[in-house]
Amino acid sequence: MALAGAVVLAPTAAFAETYPAPDDALTCSATVVDQGQTFDCTVEGPNGASAQLQTTTSGDDATIAGTVTSAPKTIVNNVAEFTVTAPGTAGVIGISAIINGEAVDTASVNVAAATGGTDEELSSTGFENAGLAIGAGVLLVAGATTVFVAGRRRANVNA
Repeated sequence: MALAGAVVLAPTAAFAETYPAPDDALTCSATVVDQGQTFDCTVEGPNGASAQLQTTTSGDDATIAGTVTSAPKTIVNNVAEFTVTAPGTAGVIGISAIINGEAVDTASVNVAAATGGTDEELSSTGFENAGLAIGAGVLLVAGATTVFVAGRRRANVNA
């Protein structure tokens, strides 16, 4: 009887354990962005800790939207969200997550060169050999018709 009680209570003992806090981490919503576009970065760490982003880029106009030179944000529910605006020059943005004054993780985002206006025509991705497809369909129908007719003739000869 005691063994049955231990087996029943064993799973609840596992819930009583305290698990380690999630690892400190930095994730960004994009790895490549256009010049001047925004993207989000999330710093994961312990609740109540102070989080900051530090960006390194060759451009002079990289900013962290909504903050002034990445003012500290308090981590709530193990995350702090930052919105980053890419600089107006192509290159790589190096991003570091800082928790309580200590760098904990890094990421990089490539800033792509501007491609021009928005009125550009997209490249064709459709099938350009419609004539071949129609010809193949005609041959398929002709072959099926030939097999059907030959089968009917054999049936009439054998009858």
